[in-house]
Amino acid sequence: MSSNELENEGFLLQIRVLLNERGIKLWEAPYITPDRTPNEEEMGKLADTLAPETTIPRDRCLSVLRSLQQNALEKLQAKDEFVKTGVATVKLRAPTQTGSNRSFDLKLKVTDPGATLSELVGQRLSVDPRKIKLVCGGRVVDSTRTLEEQKVTNGAIVLALVMAHSEEEAKLECSTYDRVHKIRADAELLINENDSAKMMTLEDQSGNPIFLPKNEKKSLMVALTLYAKGKAALSAGKYEEALLLLLEADRDFRGCNSDLLNGVDNYALLNLDIVWCYLCLKNLNQLPDAAERLQLCEQKFRQSYGENMKRVAALKGEQSSEKTILVRLHLLKAILYYHQNKRDDARTMFRVVETELQSLRIDDACLSRLMECGHTLHESRMALRACSNDIERAIEYIHEQRERQEANEKRSRRELKLYERIGHATDTPQYWRIKLDLVDVLMEMGYTEELAALALKESDNDINGALNELQNNSKELRLKLLRCVVPDEQLVEQLIALGFPEEAARVALKTTTNRYDLAAEFLVANVSDGSVYSERLTKALQMIGPETAIHSAGGAATESSDNQATPSTSKGSSNSNKRTDPITEARSEEKRRKKEMLDIVFKSFSKEIGDSRDNHLDLSLAEETVLLEQYKALLGME
Repeated sequence: MSSNELENEGFLLQIRVLLNERGIKLWEAPYITPDRTPNEEEMGKLADTLAPETTIPRDRCLSVLRSLQQNALEKLQAKDEFVKTGVATVKLRAPTQTGSNRSFDLKLKVTDPGATLSELVGQRLSVDPRKIKLVCGGRVVDSTRTLEEQKVTNGAIVLALVMAHSEEEAKLECSTYDRVHKIRADAELLINENDSAKMMTLEDQSGNPIFLPKNEKKSLMVALTLYAKGKAALSAGKYEEALLLLLEADRDFRGCNSDLLNGVDNYALLNLDIVWCYLCLKNLNQLPDAAERLQLCEQKFRQSYGENMKRVAALKGEQSSEKTILVRLHLLKAILYYHQNKRDDARTMFRVVETELQSLRIDDACLSRLMECGHTLHESRMALRACSNDIERAIEYIHEQRERQEANEKRSRRELKLYERIGHATDTPQYWRIKLDLVDVLMEMGYTEELAALALKESDNDINGALNELQNNSKELRLKLLRCVVPDEQLVEQLIALGFPEEAARVALKTTTNRYDLAAEFLVANVSDGSVYSERLTKALQMIGPETAIHSAGGAATESSDNQATPSTSKGSSNSNKRTDPITEARSEEKRRKKEMLDIVFKSFSKEIGDSRDNHLDLSLAEETVLLEQYKALLGME
């Protein structure tokens, strides 16, 4: 809203409170005549009384009183009509490119589906109704359900989001509605088809990977992915698209049953961004939903960051970047207080925001010097805030953060690869984490990483139990490791391309826990003439069992083990035929095309999303500063 609009809003709130306190009803006598028209004389007297008490100019006071009276009469008329005919009056707000809102009323029955309201809005705005998304009470209106089921009733305020674009922009991309649905479809496709590639990983505040049951992980990953796209749209100033994506993410977050959401800040940040989006869309009519979301946000922050940021301070220091998020939270709370006419509460909270902004102020000269040293704007701003504009400490901070992030990423990659090698599933409810520090202790004693991890898995992370397994059940442990390793399909194909039989390639990858170079060396040493196996390889096949020689896509089993002591060349010819089989080639070609398609989707999908996990903490706070000064002026604060 402009300053004038905000000022008018402030006047209206003040006068409404005074009227309520004194029980003055502008829609009743003496302020209304018998023929239901305003009594100008009485309205003037009332303005003369209220203006001095509110310091509002008399003419402005009278104008506000007339506006309140008109709204009251329209509400009464709409209520009577609803009671008598069932026809409800719904108030629409549609943001425009200029930043203002088009406001108008529409009439329809609450038993109508959401699609009917979209059609009426489309007619009014001369827009295809399929390109319109309606938001009421913080939820996107479902076109198939009735308005009554979705609590869209008489007097409801509905936000209509429409793609606002020029003809040239329209040629470059589809509407907001289509983009949002395409983004969701792409996210689900990538997560369903490319989960093993870990398109997005889940981490706690220390950078450690978080693993969840498969179904819940999918919901959470879709929510986080849509949220990331929503934040990108918000940063780009595409507020309509951002709000839709954020509300879509909200729906998926609400579908997660895990207690994890109580311990991470993602859902809190989502609610904060939704309220910020309301503000950017000049849509302060969603106040009840905004208040509820900010309250939830505050609760989640306490759970994630600790009371008074104690948990974050322990992890990241007193001047943690999370404090920038609190500035936005406190600012939004102060703005809500203002629009709820809680002016004293608003003043108190605006003073808190002012103090916080001052403590997080960045010296422009220091910022320039750091960037001249080759550091990015993002890491320079974060470091200067964390180090109170001390350049030398900021440089050390940047290097420490880089090393910490690199170490966390390295540890995370190592853990994931290790779990894959020993077949430790991370997507089941029974999953628990193997302690890598205990793995390292056992490795120092001379055991391999895989055997050490498997022994700890067998002993529930008890190092004494693991040592007992390694010393007394070594043979059984090695056999278990051999059987639980799942060969990497891409590596299998690469070894087959070198001319090795598929079953031998799978055994080699199991034996070397998917280490390609070692697997190739193993095959060179144990396969001759492309088909004759050594005694070692033959025994390995016997130990693992015939089921491992069956191709995962449904290939036929190998011959029985009657001739295993002296393998015949028929095995080699069987594998050779498989490699040239048209069905196998068709599968490989389909797999290749699918991978290319997924790569294209991923590149298109991820191009707008920043690659830094701390982007949400790197706020310039320029917008917050402007809003603070704007509202301080309205409240007469110095």
